[in-house]
Amino acid sequence: MQPMPLPWYIVLLISVPQTFLIIKIGFQLFNLQLSYSRALMLSFIVGILAVFARELPLPFGVHTIILIVFSALLTVVVTGINLWHCFISILTGTLILGVLEGVLLPIFLKITATTTDSLALNPWLNILYFMPLSIIMIFFYLLAKKHNYVIFDLSLDRD
Repeated sequence: MQPMPLPWYIVLLISVPQTFLIIKIGFQLFNLQLSYSRALMLSFIVGILAVFARELPLPFGVHTIILIVFSALLTVVVTGINLWHCFISILTGTLILGVLEGVLLPIFLKITATTTDSLALNPWLNILYFMPLSIIMIFFYLLAKKHNYVIFDLSLDRD
């Protein structure tokens, strides 16, 4: 089943902030430095790519893998940081988002008495459901940054 085209407002209100948070959280957790402006620029580029990736006739989930790989490659080009460091950081940020979505989305669907099909038919619901996720991710990022929480310090390994 071919996914529906991604509306521009979904890219602007979900894909870009989501990518920004994924990058900033992942880089924070591995003590890699990336300015807010560069992370935002990368997020806009990945958001634009998301529109085109979504049009590809691929199985569910492959689009996400393409976006993760492209994000890592683009981050390497922009920052000069090691490819594996970028990939690990972005993958970790994506996994955190995935866990949050996996836990909270069923709760949101139950509370609002909607189905996953209604998310495809009413894209504005995605914005509504992303708002609490983004607040949690922002809180998580700010907490990790404030307490300098790092899973593993990749800044020490510049190879």
